[in-house]
Parts: sequence; structure tokens; C-alpha cells
Amino acid sequence: MARSASLEESPWLPGFGWWPPTDEFGVTVVLSTTHATVEPAARFHVMLRGYAGSSDPVWEHDVGVIRHGEERAVDLDSLQLPDPPARFGGIVEVHLVRLDRLPKKNVASVGAWLDAHGRDGGGYLIPTIPIRGQRKIVLRDDLQVIPGIVSSNEIETELVLVNPIAEATRARLVATSVSGIALEGEWFEIAPWSVWRSGLSDELVRVRQLLDNDGGVGSLCVYSSHKILPYFGFRRSGEPLVSMDHSAPIFA
Repeated sequence: MARSASLEESPWLPGFGWWPPTDEFGVTVVLSTTHATVEPAARFHVMLRGYAGSSDPVWEHDVGVIRHGEERAVDLDSLQLPDPPARFGGIVEVHLVRLDRLPKKNVASVGAWLDAHGRDGGGYLIPTIPIRGQRKIVLRDDLQVIPGIVSSNEIETELVLVNPIAEATRARLVATSVSGIALEGEWFEIAPWSVWRSGLSDELVRVRQLLDNDGGVGSLCVYSSHKILPYFGFRRSGEPLVSMDHSAPIFA
């Protein structure tokens, strides 16, 4: 199932998010045109796609056309989709293309929401994020910040880094304590159209020692060679992942 070349050239950019393992989360894509426009003539064609290591989607679902003021909720469980890669998950694309006019600028994006419910508790509601400049070579690091991390014997921060482009992306984590001491990790690679997932202390093995005097609390910088989508959540030992959120971009 190849992604249409015409979609790559569309001035309406798709939005992306994490397609989590189905044994952990059930995901509903929430579509609402009310926040996108006040124009009664507005019409949007919506396609959903899932990716797992390749630019060719492993599934595709045509939602159809929705008009101004309409809302849809698409439960991915109801579509009988293939499972994403175990543990890491895959990538979900939500592509809203406005049919009644072109963007006022060169490109634009209409957002959607991913509402995930944990099978054993927890969950999150996170907007889809467009990735601009899919073909652009970034000459500087792209920096995003996770303002609050926890790493202790009781609670661990779990990271999910989504790479929705057709090139491998290098990333590096830098944790900082409340007192300003930093712990820098090594660069690692995230494959094209793939997800990297890890507990914070598995990647930065001395982070608990770094944060010990501050109650296990600090912040985290995520550097990457191209913009990625970092998610983070928290997990007690043996319990489900909860309080998922996405990082704050410094450079869009």
C-alpha cells in the first residue's frame, strides 16, 4: 500500500502521533472542524494511515468528507487493523485536506486529537503535530524540552520518540537537575517512520544519582537532527503508563 505521491505535494500538511501497542492502549481519533474555521462552506476530506518502519502505510482508512460544524470520532479498535510493532508501537497519520480552498500561506495543517485509553488504567489526550520541511536538511540541532521528569526507585519517566519522516534521525538526551547540573547521553538513531521507546534511566544510567538530592525531579532536553515528536509519561514499577504528554518545541 503506497502513499500517493500527490499527498507528498499537498499544501495541507498531515498531522502525526504515536500509534501505541494495542495491548496497552485503545486509540480514538477525534476530528472537529469547529476549531479550524468559521466559514460555513468549509469541507475537509480525512484520511487515516498507520506506519511501521516504512513510508508505505500498513493500513489506510478513508473517513470521507466532513463539513464545518461536524465532528467525528474514529475508534481504531473498530477498524480491525493490524497490530503496531510490539512494545514500541508505530505512527498514526491524520490528514485533513480542505476541499473548498487552498491555504492562505504556502502550507497549512488542520489538527486533530488522539484520545488513548489505557487497557489497565491511564491514558492521554494529545493533538496531532505536523512535521514541516520533510525534505529539508536541518543544519542545527532541533531542541525540544520536557519540563518535568521523575526518576527514582518508585517512579520512572518513560520516553516515546516518534520519527515520521523517510530518513533516519539522530537524537540525544540531556537531563538537568534543579541545581543546574547536566547529564548528557550519547547520540542514538531512530529509523525512518519508526518509534524509539525507553525508560529514562535505561538510556541515562546515572540519572537517578543526578536527581537524588532533588526528590528525583528534573528536566530533559531532547536534541535531534530533524524535528521529532517526543512523548513522555510516568510509570510506577509494574503499573501502567500514565499522564502521557508531548514536549514543548523550542524550534518549530
